[in-house]
Amino acid sequence: MTTSAHPASGTLPVPTVPGVEAVPTWRYIGFLLGPGVGTFAFNAVTVILPTLRDRFGADDVSLELVIAGYGIPFAVLLILGGRLGDRFGRHRLYTVGMGLFLVSAVACALAPSVSTLIAARVVQGVGAALCTPQVLATIQATSGGAARTRAIAAFGASGGIGSAVGQVAGGALAATSFGVVDGWRAVFVVVALVAVAAIALAPLAPRSRSHERVAIDLIGTAALGLGILAASVALTFGPAWNWSWPVVVVLVIAAVALVAMWRHQDAVERSGRVPLLPPSVLRLRPLQLGLLSAALFFAGYSALLYVFPRAVEHGGMTSLQAGLALLPFAVVFAVVSLTVARVQARLGDATLAWGVALQLVALLAMTATVVLAWGPDIVLWLQPALVLLGAGQALIFSPLTQLVVREVPVQAAGLSGGMFSTAQQLALSFGVIVIGGVVSFTGVVGREELLAGLALDVVLAAGVLVLALVLRARGRRGLEV
Repeated sequence: MTTSAHPASGTLPVPTVPGVEAVPTWRYIGFLLGPGVGTFAFNAVTVILPTLRDRFGADDVSLELVIAGYGIPFAVLLILGGRLGDRFGRHRLYTVGMGLFLVSAVACALAPSVSTLIAARVVQGVGAALCTPQVLATIQATSGGAARTRAIAAFGASGGIGSAVGQVAGGALAATSFGVVDGWRAVFVVVALVAVAAIALAPLAPRSRSHERVAIDLIGTAALGLGILAASVALTFGPAWNWSWPVVVVLVIAAVALVAMWRHQDAVERSGRVPLLPPSVLRLRPLQLGLLSAALFFAGYSALLYVFPRAVEHGGMTSLQAGLALLPFAVVFAVVSLTVARVQARLGDATLAWGVALQLVALLAMTATVVLAWGPDIVLWLQPALVLLGAGQALIFSPLTQLVVREVPVQAAGLSGGMFSTAQQLALSFGVIVIGGVVSFTGVVGREELLAGLALDVVLAAGVLVLALVLRARGRRGLEV
């Protein structure tokens, strides 16, 4: 990989791939449907949980498993999915993963019981883990410069649109029926249709795979999988189990497995073989700071989106109305994401810091609005701050993604997609766990619950701002050398 820089503007080098022409974003359309349908499936299913409780008589544990059945295999297999793409070809893995996603969506739509639904959701999580890392990996391996920036921005916009549409559509369909067919089943029909479109349009993207033979490290894969599995189970079920001693045991197992994995990976790399997670790559300080920033950002994002609908629904709104309240936020996020390449051309490496600063202003404005104007019209009063929040987060997402992607060698591009998505998925779960624990411990509801989520997001955003400034300072020093 080579880089081009603009010293006069003080921007970070823009990664380019030798011999790769600028690929127009529309050619990635089939791949870009992946993150959109993934977030749609997650958010829409979260909204229809009360309907599933009524239709199936499901208990809280079963409802947790409907969510965890998708989220846990997704988190556990992401890095392996990325490396399999490096080994066998990213188009092939994307098609296989999206095929599983399609089959599982049909099974979910036809599920006669909650246990069948849970099993289908597990398959859906496996499919998502196989196809998701291939999106960023393909963009990294086949595009460079401003074209890559635009494609990564579209990747972020896809996820944001899927998240917002999932919340709105889930609420609308849960309250609807199509004759004798419950509306919640239509959620999975939509997922299946988008999956078909993704598979059909995927061949438009340029093909890629690692030019070096990538061996699959079975021991490292098993240790990493056990570590992430144990951590995911503890984070998912810890609150329900009141963080009792079995949760502590599971967390210890996670720590031991991850430490063993790291030592094994180090030994593999020193022997000249190809590890699953190269320690030499993971030791890169910009990559570490980028992954940490992403984790803080997504934890704050999930915490706020967790408490927002709960708080406004406590004030008398329906799930559909709560989802619609976030629609302008998502629209602005998508629009700004698609123009972020032009913003970066002007602001350079300062884009991330400006985005976090804008996010902090929006969060503080939301806090002031909740304190001063809480009432039946609070959602209307919050719209200016929510629109500002959407713009700020769009300016954060793409630069953060690029930061992680460009630190990983092109021949291991699947690793970058897997690492970023794993950090994102675990952080999303962690954010909900933390704010859920705060809410349960304090017993706050309504306005106080929303204020607690805002406070947590402000703290985490401040941490991202500090890291963004550190990264910018490191970039400036690098240009001066």
